[in-house]
Amino acid sequence: MQWAGSVAIITGASEGIGASCARRLKQRGVRVSLNALPAAEFADRESADEVVTAGDITDPDVRRRIVERTLQSFGRIDYLINNVGVGQYGYPSEVDTEISKRMFDINVFAPLALTQLALPTMRKQKSGVIVNIGSVGGKVSLPWAVMYCSTKWALHCIDDSLRRELRGAGINVLKICPGIVETKFRDHVLAGKAPEPVGEIRRVVTPDQVAAGVVSGIERNKRTVYIPKIGFAFTALEAVAPWMMDRYLRGKM
Repeated sequence: MQWAGSVAIITGASEGIGASCARRLKQRGVRVSLNALPAAEFADRESADEVVTAGDITDPDVRRRIVERTLQSFGRIDYLINNVGVGQYGYPSEVDTEISKRMFDINVFAPLALTQLALPTMRKQKSGVIVNIGSVGGKVSLPWAVMYCSTKWALHCIDDSLRRELRGAGINVLKICPGIVETKFRDHVLAGKAPEPVGEIRRVVTPDQVAAGVVSGIERNKRTVYIPKIGFAFTALEAVAPWMMDRYLRGKM
């Protein structure tokens, strides 16, 4: 495949996984169109290989601006990396459902809406890759993060449905399922706090490892990538021995 000269839209690109994806792709000669919330170091700008559109991804006008500015500057969209996401801690019996609605807007509806805006260009090109950053939590429901897991389950459902819809169109859909990533995720949650045993888990991956998985998944035309790979075994345990998963998760509550 030819990376140089291609174009990628990346959301949640000011830090963490999104920033790592941007660095890796730019090293390969990819021109990037980045989005995240406005900040002193993240504001609208343009250069020969980068366009930044600051704004809330749940705002339809911001989504339209991202796509319009990308096409005005680069004329095409080869990759859409829906990375933006936010968390919420809380058990099913107590979680604030009004806050959860905001999380669904960010984690599910905004990525889907942005995908719908990017697809006409990809269909015209007869090529492209939609990358959605999901989670192992979208495969195994964690009781202390029920609504976050619900958003990732929903995003995974969109992945699979979209991939089947686009079969034969030249457009791939890649689902990324990280475990716990070493980012500021817990600092940015909308509500709640992780149980202490969860906070003590040290088997984490770096944003750059996730970005490497994204690049590898695109190159290999994969459907799903687990990072770390043991995440696949974790989800398999849920499928074949749910009682063992129940026992494991009970120890983390």
